[in-house]
Amino acid sequence: MQSQKFVQLELPVIPQKMGTLKTVENVIQEMLDITWHSVITYIQMPSTKTLMSEHGKLVALDNREARIRVSSIPLYKIAQTKLPEIQAAFQKAFGVQIKVRIEV
Repeated sequence: MQSQKFVQLELPVIPQKMGTLKTVENVIQEMLDITWHSVITYIQMPSTKTLMSEHGKLVALDNREARIRVSSIPLYKIAQTKLPEIQAAFQKAFGVQIKVRIEV
């Protein structure tokens, strides 16, 4: 069997470009934060609303899926039980069904 040769490609890091990229990342996260605060207003149960506003963070959103990050396994387990309620809030906010995934 002949061994394969691999070529490693590296992209140069240009400091000016990194600053622009960081700015874009910050703007995207700000938009996700605004969206998340809007969705939280549609959560009915006060305990779920508090849990998500204090410990949940929307980290990704596309047309059919939202990813929410929590900081620990115990919070993840609690948030998993609230998933139908969180999905209902997204549906009220956007008018379409959005699958919600919770991650640590």
